[in-house]
Amino acid sequence: MLSIQHRLTKREDFNLVYKQGHYVACDGIALKFLKTNHAVSRLGFPVGKNYSKKATARNRIRRLLREGARKHLPSLNPSYDLVILLNPKNSPTTFAEIASVLEKLFSKANLLTKSASQTKK
Repeated sequence: MLSIQHRLTKREDFNLVYKQGHYVACDGIALKFLKTNHAVSRLGFPVGKNYSKKATARNRIRRLLREGARKHLPSLNPSYDLVILLNPKNSPTTFAEIASVLEKLFSKANLLTKSASQTKK
């Protein structure tokens, strides 16, 4: 589970990332990110009814996204607010797919620390 200090919860924070953040997309998942002056990176996962009308499906994909992001959390640069968005038509549905796409997104956005990106190569 993602700890409370790493969660983006306030509507104002989400709106700030949407308005001023940078955008990167890959394989059905998009990432909006914004540099902040917090000590840790915070993540938000808005999954709306355009993904599925069933709350169980939305909650499941949200849990998978959180777990995939938590896996990469130690290698993320601190002081970023990140919002991870899904394309409902062609989004990945398994944990392995989500984890690999998130890794691609984080490296594409240059959010991984130097030591983590060098060990992957």
